[in-house]
Amino acid sequence: MDRRDVLKLLGLSAVAPMAGRFGLVGCSEVGPGVQSLQDGVPRTVQQLAPGLELALSAVPEEVSLLPGEATSVWRFRGEVVRGRLDALRAAGESYLGPTLRLRRGERVRIRFANGLPEPSVIHWHGLDVPESADGHPRFAFPTGVEYVYDFTVANRSGTYWYHPHPDMRTGPQVHRGLAGLLLVDDEEEAALGLPAAESELVCVIQDRSFDEANQFAYPESAGMGGGPAGRGGMGRGRGMGGMGPMGMAGMTELMNGVLGDRVLVNGVPNFTAPVEAGWVRLRLLNGSNARTYKLGWSDGRPMTVIGGDGGLLERAVSRDFLTLAPGQRADLVQDLSDLSEGARIRLRSLAYPPEDAGNVGMMMGATMGMSAGPAHGAALDVLTIDVRGRNTRPLRLPERLSEPGPGWDAAPSAPVRRVALAMGQMQWTLGGRTFELEGVSPEETVEAGSTHVWELVNVPNPMGMAMAHPIHIHGRQFRVLGRSGGMPDSGLRAGIVDEGWTDTVLVLPGETVRIQIRFSEHPGLYLYHCHILEHEDLGMMRNFRIV
Repeated sequence: MDRRDVLKLLGLSAVAPMAGRFGLVGCSEVGPGVQSLQDGVPRTVQQLAPGLELALSAVPEEVSLLPGEATSVWRFRGEVVRGRLDALRAAGESYLGPTLRLRRGERVRIRFANGLPEPSVIHWHGLDVPESADGHPRFAFPTGVEYVYDFTVANRSGTYWYHPHPDMRTGPQVHRGLAGLLLVDDEEEAALGLPAAESELVCVIQDRSFDEANQFAYPESAGMGGGPAGRGGMGRGRGMGGMGPMGMAGMTELMNGVLGDRVLVNGVPNFTAPVEAGWVRLRLLNGSNARTYKLGWSDGRPMTVIGGDGGLLERAVSRDFLTLAPGQRADLVQDLSDLSEGARIRLRSLAYPPEDAGNVGMMMGATMGMSAGPAHGAALDVLTIDVRGRNTRPLRLPERLSEPGPGWDAAPSAPVRRVALAMGQMQWTLGGRTFELEGVSPEETVEAGSTHVWELVNVPNPMGMAMAHPIHIHGRQFRVLGRSGGMPDSGLRAGIVDEGWTDTVLVLPGETVRIQIRFSEHPGLYLYHCHILEHEDLGMMRNFRIV
């Protein structure tokens, strides 16, 4: 049977999810004796009581971000239905969703109600979850419907996040405000005695531009997939051939990725944090649609990095600056004990040559005025730390922070696959292909639990056009084996941290990055894609199937 036959057998529409409380085929556990679609086969599943149950909704709202008119946003709202009250912390007046704090090994159920005027679905970025909980765009469902995510937290302690993932609409929906942090705790991290919550800054970094009415500026008619977006719809075509009424300038901005002219932290412009002098922990997420940051302190002090996308590193590393691409996270500890009361230091995105990240618009003619914000590589203020008081709590990091665990050791006999990241016929492609909702090739099919090596090759086109691409693989953390090629004097390379588990790797122009993946034990259809969200929406995304 094909998917359409299976859906008919279950009494569900082949193209739209079933309305109702458990509204979408694919939920792993929807109640005692209820049939569900798992691995393409209808099965009877039994509901297990979760240790934690949360309710999330996505709704349009208005938030005061700048003086004058309020900004229209889309945001996640949430509450604890059952279990630990400390599992959810609201984001206040920010447009961001609540921060979820989960525990490794905890069974979680999250009921997500779509109150938006278009379909949506949530992706739990970085988590190893069943296919039905991963947020594949084929599971996107319309307004008024609820989807139930049901999974056990398998990940190590670390900083993860959640955001929407509908086909051709991820960029506009995240840009409107839909994103939130997800932190995982475990015993290994608790034993380190890292700075406590009062000495911890958790920061979502995003760039935005505002129009004269204080509304988020997104390219004219950039609505993909026929739904509403910033100010119009665009039809199903991807690449230049599907630009519809937008015109060349707007489409080229999407090809670059949408950039803003100011940085917001935790949904707040000009973010300032009062911090005690002493040891401070900073968890950083680049939640921007397209901008890669070169983060450094205004006084030049080095950064001590203890974790990345997949949690703690094996050992802490020092960097003069930190390169953070869209979708990536970093965990730092910083000794500020030398600062006096009233001192201020800034975290900045330092200037770097724009060609280090690539810029299609610049190569095609910058006179079009494609980007709403400063180009890649522009110097920008990110946040300010305002020293208030002092803490004398000591911190002595052990030489070894964590054990990497299974799958880290090199696998010299693992099969190798080359994946070209390229532009062809004005479309970004992966391995020469663009996205098909359920399409998967033989080389994109892997066995559950198997280990593979992928070579991600950033290939300039004959005109020399290339961009840095942050490649995200769903459902699993992976290891970076090495880098070769590219520009040896790149202003970004020295700030990249490849020493730990990651789920999003930055591949610079002309560079080849080798990664080793031990695929999830969960069978099903998962995604890999560029995390410049406009690239993803324009088709730089593919499925892989775990069997």
